[in-house]
Parts: sequence; structure tokens; C-alpha cells
Amino acid sequence: MSLSTLPQSPVLAGWQGQGVRWDEACLQKLRLTPQEKRALTAVEANPIDYTLNNSEDAAAICRIVLKVLSESNASGPSSRVSRLSGSLSQIEARQMLTADPMGVSCHYAVSKLCDIVLCLKEKKAGSAVTIGSTFYSDGNLIDEWRALLRVLHLGGSGDAFAQRGAAYCLASILMAACPSQQSGARTKEHDCSSRSAEEPLQALISWITSQLQSSSSLSLSLVTPTLIALMSCPEARIVFFQLWRN
Repeated sequence: MSLSTLPQSPVLAGWQGQGVRWDEACLQKLRLTPQEKRALTAVEANPIDYTLNNSEDAAAICRIVLKVLSESNASGPSSRVSRLSGSLSQIEARQMLTADPMGVSCHYAVSKLCDIVLCLKEKKAGSAVTIGSTFYSDGNLIDEWRALLRVLHLGGSGDAFAQRGAAYCLASILMAACPSQQSGARTKEHDCSSRSAEEPLQALISWITSQLQSSSSLSLSLVTPTLIALMSCPEARIVFFQLWRN
């Protein structure tokens, strides 16, 4: 799965190349600390590989991005960004930050998480920084993962970009704990507890199943990248079979 496989946010131009000014008044609802704002600014100033070169830094920035995702969706889908169908220009995207700051923040968080997950998946075997070392603590899935699941269950008409990206990221994170995906020498990735990922994986696949049962073509497009990723995982296929049988 390459970065080009996942559609880009329609408001990508709002932060691409210049980042987000996290001190803006319209973003105070995110409840970010000064330290978290500085960390996010530093992420935009450096290549993603540089940010993910240290396991502690990678884990810390992911928790912050997941916090942005959680806070930006506290009141459900955004009023404007979630309804966009085409990409905005840089000027339009920056204006949208003022008009719908939580919507832009949500898309920023999902985009950044996709970048992080894809970069981690491309790292060589034996790397000190992995999906396991980043999204698991002491072998257990970090609690912040729930922000991704909440995006999938946004009310109203939802947010196609955010849901598609969140589903793919969550699948990639949960698959890291599946025994079938762990091979070779034992690394931090292999210290993930499969038990801590069992219920989240069932919840994700239950959502995917509900989308597949819908007659909407949009529902199918929401889950296609995630389905492609999960089909390489025997544990996921077993859960699919159990749900369809029931």
C-alpha cells in the first residue's frame, strides 16, 4: 500500500509546506499544551523519517496527533470540511481553517497518522522504531487508539476522507500484534500483545462488515484500502468469517 493509494485530504494545502499555526485562537478547543504545540511544529519542519528515527519521539508525537484527532471530533463530524468533495487551493484551505477549525484539524491528524503508519511499515526488519514500539506500551495497545474507532462511527453523514484513513491506520496498528505478522528475530514489534488487539480488531471488522452490507458505493470505497491490508492477515480473515457466519 503506497501513499498514493490513499486519497489526499481536500484541505491538504492548508498545512502542506507551512504547517499549522497551533497558537491560533480558533484551535484552542484542541486543548494542546505549549509543549505539544512545539512538538507538532517541529514535525512539520522535518522529514517524517527524521521524526520517526527515535522510538520515544515517535511514540510521543503519535500520542499528540491522536489527541488532536480525538479533540477535533468531540462534537461529531465537522460542519464543512467533512462535506467537501474537491481539493481546495491554499488560500481556500487556510480560510477553511478559520471557518471550520476542527474539521481541518481532524484531516490534519488523519493525514499525519497515515504518513506515520506508511513510513513505519516501510522500515527495514529489525528497526528500533516500529508500529509496535510506537503504538504499544509495555506490549499493550495504547488507549489513544480509540480516537481512530470514534472517527469510524461519526454521526450524520460522517467524513469519508477521515473514515477511510482512520480505518487503514487502525488496521495497520492492530495487525502488528497478530502472531502471523511477526516473523524472524524478536524485536520490539514482536512484544505486542495480541490479546490487547483482539477486541479492537473485532470492532474494526464489525464496522467494515456493516459498510460492505450497505448498498452505497461510497461505503465500499471507505473500506477498500483497509480490506486489502487485512486480507494478508489470517487472524483478520477468521474474524471476518465468524462475523459473516453469525
